Amino acid sequence: MKRKVIAGFILGLTAMAVVPTAMAEANLEDRVKQMEAELSTLKALIQKQNEQNKSDITAIETTIENKTAAAEVAQSNLITSKDTTLAYGGFIKVDGMWNDYSDGPRPGNIGDEILVPSTIPIGGEGEGAQFDSHIKTSRVFFKTATDTDVGKIKTHFELDLLTGSGDERISNSATSRVRHAYVAWDYATDASLLVGQSWSTFFNVGALPEAVEFIGPTSGSVFNRQTQIRWTKKMGSNSFMFALENPSTSLADAGSGIAASNFDDNSIPDIIARYNGNSGAHSWALSAMGREIGIDDGLLDESDFGLAINLAGKIMLSNGDDIKYSLASGNLGRYIALNAFRDGGIDAAGNLDLTTVTGGYVAYRHHWNDKMRSTFQYALSTASLADGLADSNTETVENFNVNLFYSPSPKLSFGGAIIAASRELENGASGDLTRIQLMTKYAF
Repeated sequence: MKRKVIAGFILGLTAMAVVPTAMAEANLEDRVKQMEAELSTLKALIQKQNEQNKSDITAIETTIENKTAAAEVAQSNLITSKDTTLAYGGFIKVDGMWNDYSDGPRPGNIGDEILVPSTIPIGGEGEGAQFDSHIKTSRVFFKTATDTDVGKIKTHFELDLLTGSGDERISNSATSRVRHAYVAWDYATDASLLVGQSWSTFFNVGALPEAVEFIGPTSGSVFNRQTQIRWTKKMGSNSFMFALENPSTSLADAGSGIAASNFDDNSIPDIIARYNGNSGAHSWALSAMGREIGIDDGLLDESDFGLAINLAGKIMLSNGDDIKYSLASGNLGRYIALNAFRDGGIDAAGNLDLTTVTGGYVAYRHHWNDKMRSTFQYALSTASLADGLADSNTETVENFNVNLFYSPSPKLSFGGAIIAASRELENGASGDLTRIQLMTKYAF
């Protein structure tokens, strides 16, 4: 009897121990399943949030890229659709100037409106200061940036009025001319292709200083736009460019009897390579160019290959001022000083000889306060003329500019400049230009 009681007691104790353990295991399993379900829900929420964040980031990046691409020129206005951003802008610029030529009458051409060193008269008698005013450097541009499946595609179309045409007697009208017209394709995050008319790759636009005058340091500046195909490869904060650009030859008579003229007889494009670098506060571009210079007028069939280099950059100073510079040398011809020098000449035997030009400028900009600033610029180019060229050809051009700007708002500027420029022939004859120029400019 006692044994049965004891056995029953032990059996009861065992059951009491086993049941809670089984219940605990069941509860633990339920809790694990619940935690797994909650974890799955949490993962789904996190994934959804990450996708939303990525979507937001992508949208923000796209907006930034679109606005950056569309606003490469300051003070632009944006119109945005689903995939395309249209930017438009430009400025109205009114110029008034007193021109005093020391050795001859006013040129009566575009040289009265902007500084063109080759138009400074030599060997005559000056007429005293004369006043001119115009709005021909005003401009307007339109840009687009479109996201596509193959990358961003951008366009740029720009016009100004600087054609030299117009009748001042009644309407002061002026015809428009194309400055830029190109398509740019960002086919990769670090590579792009530009096709159309734009600044020559040989010219570092970022190194051109601010000036009241149209260009400023014209006598030493590489300056031209032309049709081209340009490939750009980003390399961190630096980049490399390679371009094939529209060629043109400008020759003078060196005894052959040909009239000094421009020729479109080139069989290959101008070939340009450029590296854009940064070193702290110094940004710069080194460009190298090879170009065919030739003539084929039915009687003469001559060509040669010219080479040139250009180093141009900008140095930012700690006080916000900056220094800009350029130095170019080689068979530059039309590329520098607005074609003040021809590429070479043809001698009496029909041989082509090339001219070598070295030129450049330096400019310093100082901010007097947040609304007033000045730039001081000096530019010079000199040529080693081709053999046989008459000593009445231009050998040296130079100009010095002092500019003062006042901007009551970022888009509105008033400016004044004193410009002294000169042209000298190889025979020593020279002529000077003194110009006082005022301007009002409003960007939109």
